[in-house]
Amino acid sequence: MIELFQARAELKPESPVLLVLGDGDSMPSDLDTFLSWGIEHDVGALGRGIKDYPGKVHHWFNGDGETAIQWAKNLPNGNGTIKHTCGHVDGFDVDWDWRNKDDYHYGTITGEGPGRSHGSSAMFATLAGLYMGYDRIVLAGCPLDSNGHYYWPEKTQDTLGPLWMGFDMMAWIDFRDSENGHRVRSLSGYTAKIMGYADKKWVQGE
Repeated sequence: MIELFQARAELKPESPVLLVLGDGDSMPSDLDTFLSWGIEHDVGALGRGIKDYPGKVHHWFNGDGETAIQWAKNLPNGNGTIKHTCGHVDGFDVDWDWRNKDDYHYGTITGEGPGRSHGSSAMFATLAGLYMGYDRIVLAGCPLDSNGHYYWPEKTQDTLGPLWMGFDMMAWIDFRDSENGHRVRSLSGYTAKIMGYADKKWVQGE
């Protein structure tokens, strides 16, 4: 669960549909597919997709805001993109807090401390999008696989990743079975296998 702590921008959706644009290798093809449907939508980018979307990007999400302060301050922000992170971080417009987060034995498995958000940045954007009032959320370029990022066409050991773990998959499976899981679908990868594949009729609410 995610809760809004503070917003220094209006979060009212302009459209009932939010397209969450990730950095996965499938992003360009997913985006082409979605845009071919000609459906009105808002956009929430997770990373460099903000530079490649051909229009207004309404939201930019980064769950690790402390490591992205300079990035947030230097976004191509001429269209008023609202910047979201967890906690109060300089350069971001919206602060979110996690509540009742199951870590799926993350600390036991990795030896790291608590506090990590699971399910990928797309989960953060999805939960925030639902909180803001979007009716349907479509994941594009969020495959939860290890095929690397779309902006690195050469696939080498250095560009593959991230390596998603069982606790990330479990976060999506649990979300799928939650009361709002039916409001989210994906265009590719394991998120599509878990949440269901988005198609034009579903996005239009038919």
